[in-house]
Amino acid sequence: MHAQKRFYTVNWLHPKLELTRKMTEKMICALLFGEAEEKAKAEKIADSYKNCPYTVFMATRGKELFATFFLPAEQRWWIEYVEKKPKETFGLEKAKVTFVDVVHHPKTLKMRLPKKKGKISPCGADCGSDPLYEKGRCPGCPATVYYRHSR
Repeated sequence: MHAQKRFYTVNWLHPKLELTRKMTEKMICALLFGEAEEKAKAEKIADSYKNCPYTVFMATRGKELFATFFLPAEQRWWIEYVEKKPKETFGLEKAKVTFVDVVHHPKTLKMRLPKKKGKISPCGADCGSDPLYEKGRCPGCPATVYYRHSR
């Protein structure tokens, strides 16, 4: 039996609006299995992504890192790049990314956005000076003032 692909939808709740309105876009679920140099490094990486709007789950076991991300389908390249360049992106020694076909639960997800958007993303990235952002390839982080995604 062939699994039917289904996109996950997310409700974006924008804190600056007087009335909260729902905004929906196609999302994918990616599971990241990574290995850091040592236990302390894995824990530091997990801690640095705890406020990432796309991070749903982040855990460590020794020097291993496990994460679940829900991100826009058009940003699949971002998590694939983490697998190709784990050291340069997350600071991991190695990484494996798996995309799920169907998310059975939860049916919706509320994006965790800060009350006030900043210039630096929760993970410490500066989207405004990123070459991919400047070239229009990356929309930036939804937690920053630079975010230019169609929502």
